[in-house]
Amino acid sequence: MIAEWAVRKKLFRNVNHAIWFIMSMWLLIVTVAYNLFPNLGIIIFIPIGMHLIVFLQAIHEFYFPSKENEVISKDCIWFNLLMVFIYLLIFF
Repeated sequence: MIAEWAVRKKLFRNVNHAIWFIMSMWLLIVTVAYNLFPNLGIIIFIPIGMHLIVFLQAIHEFYFPSKENEVISKDCIWFNLLMVFIYLLIFF
């Protein structure tokens, strides 16, 4: 996971700080993209893609653990799948 890598490289103090930073950057990218290109509908695929990636990573980490993971749990699987469906319902 990117957040764990960033903590190992001493970019952040703990995984929670790294996750908040990464999520903030994604929100910034989506906001700027929407303001620069308001008629471009493909922008909605950025958060959907992000949640799908985390969903797949959570499945992999939960069912095929390579080590103890303090961030990803079974709840992460359902939350990200729910978020994908919510985005799809709202925007389509």
